[in-house]
Amino acid sequence: TPTQVFQKLEEVWLNEKFAPELLMYEGALVDCFIDQMQYMENILRKYQKEDFRFIVHKMELDRIRYFLSSYLRIRLEKIEKFGAHMLHEESEDLAVTNMSAEERVFAYRYVTNLKDYLRSTAIKKMPPNMQFLKFEEIVCKPQMDQSVFVKVKKECLGVILEEFDDYDGDEEIVDLAVGSQHVLRYRPITTLIKNGSLQLM
Repeated sequence: TPTQVFQKLEEVWLNEKFAPELLMYEGALVDCFIDQMQYMENILRKYQKEDFRFIVHKMELDRIRYFLSSYLRIRLEKIEKFGAHMLHEESEDLAVTNMSAEERVFAYRYVTNLKDYLRSTAIKKMPPNMQFLKFEEIVCKPQMDQSVFVKVKKECLGVILEEFDDYDGDEEIVDLAVGSQHVLRYRPITTLIKNGSLQLM
């Protein structure tokens, strides 16, 4: 139903907004809502602005436009911040890309322009022994160990919460009940967020 589809968009938007990393691009959902917006714009042309139906449809259209544009804007902000890191991981086959084809083109152009700017304004003016700076070593990376606020949508049993590389204590294993809310470290629950068991808030 339209209500369920819109609820899905809101969930995708919340996850993208509060996740420290760039999540998988929901292209099918975005295309669905772009088509829906075009359909609603065609309906609006049939009504007078004073018509109550015009007001209701316009409010719904504005609501969809807000969530959709905010979702895409959040993704672009993350690409600007972490684009160099993501492109480097892609080139090293360390991760599957979460970017759409258009986002990847944007990331490549943005990172290329940023590198050119740094070379022309800073690096070439440094002493020769400091001009061999590896760009990949100084870029921002997502803070995967930050704490996030989550709501449990599906029961999760035996969730391991301690996965620090240098953690030498006992692992903490918990059961997460449906409807409960928690503050948890992002890295151990990444899979549960991506498969829809947990919802970021």
